[in-house]
Amino acid sequence: MKLPWRDLAPGAGPAISTSLTERETDELRRLAADREVLEVGSAYGYSAVAMALAGGRIVAVDPHLQLASYEEMQANLGFYNVAARVDIRRGDSRAVLPVLHDQGGYAFDLVWIDGDHAAEMVTHDVEWARKLLRPGGTLACHDYDEDTCPGVRQALDQIFGGPGTLTDTLAVYGPGEW
Repeated sequence: MKLPWRDLAPGAGPAISTSLTERETDELRRLAADREVLEVGSAYGYSAVAMALAGGRIVAVDPHLQLASYEEMQANLGFYNVAARVDIRRGDSRAVLPVLHDQGGYAFDLVWIDGDHAAEMVTHDVEWARKLLRPGGTLACHDYDEDTCPGVRQALDQIFGGPGTLTDTLAVYGPGEW
């Protein structure tokens, strides 16, 4: 499957660039509703906005270098009036996730990974997600079997033996699977 970037509106407001499908968005909203969420990879903020509109409280980790997306994400959070629900941590997940862990007090109901798609980075992010998830939490990874992101499938197959529950390219692992 190839997921093109396109503009979608996660609610009643301006469209935001994303590669998520509408089915993936609906599943993320369901998973994030009224939960504490760690997002690894934010780009322009589409998924953070969608999850915050569903009642999620988000810690969003992204260096915002590749797409130069930091200011646009901030603007999108403001347009949708969810800035108070999203704590942006600007930095590489290799630096930020260990700090979150060491600070304590961070345990998430959902970890949503859509950052660097190289196999070694997906593996890194999943390993830290496991440390940061609450017992009974859910892990969700984007771009499983997406044509331009073979590292995602490679890493998840090696770690879990498959995609868990799959919605388009959204692989979800529930309690007992991670």
